[in-house]
Amino acid sequence: MQEKTGYFAHLEGTSREVGRQQGQFAAEHPAWMPMLVLPEPLPEARLRETMRLLDDYCPGINDELLGAAEQLGVEPGRMVYYAGTDIQAGCSHCAVLPGKTADGRTYVLRNYDLSPELADMRLCDTAIHGRYRHIGFSTVLFGRTEGMNEHGLCVTFSACGQPVGNMEGMRAAKVSGLQFWAVVRTVLERCRTAAEAVAAIREMPIASNMNLIIADASGHAALLETFDGEIAVKEADGTAESYVTATNHPLFPEVARLEPRRLHHSVVRHELLNEALGGSAPVGKDELRGLVQQEYPHGLTVHNYRQWFGTLYSMLFDLNERTLDVCFGSPLQNPWYTVRIGEPFPQEQVKVRMQHRDPEPGFWQLV
Repeated sequence: MQEKTGYFAHLEGTSREVGRQQGQFAAEHPAWMPMLVLPEPLPEARLRETMRLLDDYCPGINDELLGAAEQLGVEPGRMVYYAGTDIQAGCSHCAVLPGKTADGRTYVLRNYDLSPELADMRLCDTAIHGRYRHIGFSTVLFGRTEGMNEHGLCVTFSACGQPVGNMEGMRAAKVSGLQFWAVVRTVLERCRTAAEAVAAIREMPIASNMNLIIADASGHAALLETFDGEIAVKEADGTAESYVTATNHPLFPEVARLEPRRLHHSVVRHELLNEALGGSAPVGKDELRGLVQQEYPHGLTVHNYRQWFGTLYSMLFDLNERTLDVCFGSPLQNPWYTVRIGEPFPQEQVKVRMQHRDPEPGFWQLV
């Protein structure tokens, strides 16, 4: 059994002020510094190009990074975010639209699986002047792995095939562009509806191979898949399609041709989601939370922490109420909390229990 600290954080002000708040948090937690600050600055030409890319597609984030660098007393070129954004994780997620839910609301369920050594474990309520307020988990402090904004737009991410990045074991980027964490945050801060989000993402250069589920409070959703620069979209308006699901493999034929391999555990988790949502009966909050209250292969939660594939948090977004049920770590080992955008968090820190269990044989098998 290992124990990790989870954090709740309110971030509010101008981009530069929020950056200083982020830098202050990092300074108060020195163990985070190797994840945030490089030993040497990036080459000047690469830094300029990355900053230009962020100014074009993610306005405001450069000011936030500069504020953090000032607070930490380091050159901006040493911020890890710049090194990783211009080019990891296993997840299960779904959006369920009003025609399918028992109470006529729109819900998004999300399970995030990775190593606790690679995660912030920090749920942020972020309100930057001139941007939409949103709530979601941070990664490398400044990025977001998912979230819901004040208008009821929700975006969740999972890697599509082998994650793209510069770390050993990751797939080298085939195109130049943004990492998922920049895309997710930008959409949350700039878009109000699923249609606006899809249109915005189509305009972005994206290096990540990812499955994004996008849903809004009006009951519209989309599954958007990117792979090696290609993009495919499936939209759902609650008529012919009342839900969308994704895990960690390509779901569109045009993308599957580029990456035909699928990990066994990704297929099993995707089938679990579709079986739970594919019947004729309406689905309630208890049934959705029940999907992560059971351990793989009967449910979505995984305790394979030693192989970088354990559940770090589970989330159930209510887009109409703008509320979020969240559990840090495995829901089989830790409690749930309910939070609302813009309201005080229940506490600043939580202790998160993470007990490893070996997965069943065949977990990593390619099919």
